[in-house]
Amino acid sequence: MIIMRLFCKTILVLIVLLSFESCWYSFSDKPFPEIETLGVIPLENDTPEYDLASQATDNLTSRLAGSSSYKLASPDAADALVSGRIVSYNRRVNTYDEAEDPIDYIVKIQARVKFIQRSSDKQLWEQVFEGYAVFPIGGDENDAKSEAVEMLTDRIYNKIKSG
Repeated sequence: MIIMRLFCKTILVLIVLLSFESCWYSFSDKPFPEIETLGVIPLENDTPEYDLASQATDNLTSRLAGSSSYKLASPDAADALVSGRIVSYNRRVNTYDEAEDPIDYIVKIQARVKFIQRSSDKQLWEQVFEGYAVFPIGGDENDAKSEAVEMLTDRIYNKIKSG
C-alpha cells in the first residue's frame, strides 16, 4: 500500500514537471524573433534580361506582404533588410529527340541574396538561389522566365521564413 502511494506520487510529480517543461516551448514562424519588420531593397541585375530584377523584387515583396511572419517596412526603418542581385540568366536546350533535334529548352535564373539585421549591421545569411522552367520549341520563353522567377522568389521567401 505504501509502495503504491509512493508510486502514484512519483507519477504525479513527473506529470507536473513535464507539464512545466512543455511550457518553455513555443512555436513561431519567425527564425529571428527580434526582427518584426523587413525592408526589401530592389534587386540589381547583372544580366542582359532587363526585367528580371524588377519582376523578382515585385514577386518577393508580394509574398512577404502576404506573410504573417514579418511586416513590410521601408528599408530605412526596417529591422532587417533583404538585398541581392540577379547574377545569371541562362537558356539552353534541355532535351533532344532520337535524331538529336531539340525538344525543349530550360531557362535558369540565379540570384545572390543577403539577409541583414539593420541594428547591428550583422549579415544573418547570404545564399545563391536558383529558379528554372522548361518550355517547348516554339513555346513562350517569357512565360518560362516568369515561372523561373516565381520559383526563385519562392525559394528566397522560404529561406527568409526558415532562417
